[in-house]
Amino acid sequence: MKICFVLPQMLKKPIGGYKMVYEYANRLSAEGHDIGILYLNDNALSRFKMPSSIRKTAIEIFTIVEPKWFVLDKKVKKYSSTKTGIKKIMQRYELAIATGVDTVEKTLQFFPSAKKAYFIQGYEKWVYPENEINKTFSLGLDNIVIAGWLKDIVDQHAQKPSLVLKNPIDTHVYKVIKQIDKRNSHTIGVLYHEAEHKGFKYAYEAILQLKKIYPDLKVKMFGTSKPSFEIPQWIDFTLNASQEQTVEIYNNVAVFLCATVCEGYGLTGLEAMACGAALVSTEYDGVKEYAINEKNALLSPVADVNSLVNNVIRLIDNSGLRNRIATNGEQCAKSFSWGNAMDILNDYIRRVERD
Repeated sequence: MKICFVLPQMLKKPIGGYKMVYEYANRLSAEGHDIGILYLNDNALSRFKMPSSIRKTAIEIFTIVEPKWFVLDKKVKKYSSTKTGIKKIMQRYELAIATGVDTVEKTLQFFPSAKKAYFIQGYEKWVYPENEINKTFSLGLDNIVIAGWLKDIVDQHAQKPSLVLKNPIDTHVYKVIKQIDKRNSHTIGVLYHEAEHKGFKYAYEAILQLKKIYPDLKVKMFGTSKPSFEIPQWIDFTLNASQEQTVEIYNNVAVFLCATVCEGYGLTGLEAMACGAALVSTEYDGVKEYAINEKNALLSPVADVNSLVNNVIRLIDNSGLRNRIATNGEQCAKSFSWGNAMDILNDYIRRVERD
């Protein structure tokens, strides 16, 4: 089948939502589907002062050479919305998949004759007003959501029930390499992110408190941008960590700390669990798709730094509890495989082909 994903403008930095689209594009391409990705680049490079013709050329070259951070199947076709005659080119596709609030209207415009779906990875209220978000759910596309809590919201506004397609991980890559009970209990992993809804400030405050309690505490932190503050020597920071580097980080910490405020899913928490790190997280909506308090994770109220600190202390001081939480987390993560996700997606595609 000819399938085109519609993404916002091309980005150079790794983004979780883009990564999921690229993974699906690669796997569908490997199965024999004709896959394209349309980037809505009309406002790309607008911060640079240059003639429109030069900007257009630069954008289209940028679309060809990126993304460098992800190995995209060469058979996957990439298009920029700035390309001359792009709407005519898009008529070849039979299924178009919007991937965010800012892509829905353009998907309707660019693909008038194609079947249309909407891959919903979060409730983007940190960017858009709720009424604007809810409107996109009601426009008649086949809504595909990554979490049950999103389905509850989307179906209140949609014309038909949404399909749940939970985010998977590559369980052949994200796995335990370093034995859980052999890890230094005074090691913590954390993701650095500038966005307010990621809640890093709460995680960092918790880490500073923990350092006072455990002077030998070591932290492994990674992110796609450098922190605005001076990083203490006891924090090992990796910029733009590769997949192999993140797996190594997860495998060399006893605890992974997440203080997210709101997010559709939260892949880093699931990846860390798969690699044997005991998860301490805030109880935001997305994490509840895979984390169960006191069983495979320890969960705290959002923005409650003291609760995060206390949960980490429990795991550091009680090796039996940490090993149980980490082992249960590893076993749970194995059920979130790409094989399961592709079965669900392929079943949907077969229904589209029949229709």
